[in-house]
Amino acid sequence: MAQNDVVVVGIDVAKEKVDACIRTLSLRQTCPSTTQGHRKLIAWLRKHKVDKAVMEASGGYERNWAKALRDAGIEVRIVDPKRVRAFAQSAGRFAKNDAIDAEMIAWFAETFTEASGQAREVAHEELLALVKGRKALQDQQTRLQSQSEHEAPAAVQKAYARLLKSLASETAKLEAEIAAKINSTPDFAERAEIIESVPGLAGKSCGTIIGRLLQPCLARHPTTTIAAIGAARAISRVAAAGCATRSTCLVSAQLPSTTLCSRTSING
Repeated sequence: MAQNDVVVVGIDVAKEKVDACIRTLSLRQTCPSTTQGHRKLIAWLRKHKVDKAVMEASGGYERNWAKALRDAGIEVRIVDPKRVRAFAQSAGRFAKNDAIDAEMIAWFAETFTEASGQAREVAHEELLALVKGRKALQDQQTRLQSQSEHEAPAAVQKAYARLLKSLASETAKLEAEIAAKINSTPDFAERAEIIESVPGLAGKSCGTIIGRLLQPCLARHPTTTIAAIGAARAISRVAAAGCATRSTCLVSAQLPSTTLCSRTSING
């Protein structure tokens, strides 16, 4: 049995299916990435009294599964694939290019138990979805604005103007939702205050930055330090790139200690 008698399932998520393994019971199950597949997996997990499901971050494919399991009352933990691979290699189980399977994910979760961050994780996923939706609308605005600069019949120009007005209105609504999500989540609100203290970062950047800083790639860095002034360039790269790569996530690693003029610990 897993630590504290918690039954854990490891879930290996792919685009069209998931492979699940309850390592302590030597049980495996494969389910398609469909509504029916969600029901099948949930029923199987309930049958075997699974308390916690653990899966790797896998480009977004894990989100629908995580939501379905949480809605069914099952705790979900999303982990950084690099941590699982390092664990597998330390156990001598895999070569560098071998695929990490559900059994290894389950073993990793059983070995490294962490306090549940489910409430924050759900809020984080909602924030990311809002930020991505806003960016999609902004991208459409940019394309339409570019097209409207070229000569076209009046009817076309009027159509563009109506669409741009509608997109601006919908974008503003999403920005309000993002601000509300940040303000209603104490952890996010605290981070937003720190980010907004950096000169040159507007409030609209907060949602993007918070979402990226809380990606699973930072879960293994619980004391990532952001300097109120010294980290401005690094944080701006996160916002501009729209992704938290190793080089942009580890802000403190890129800044000399003399620039950390106002250090604040931000837990990932």
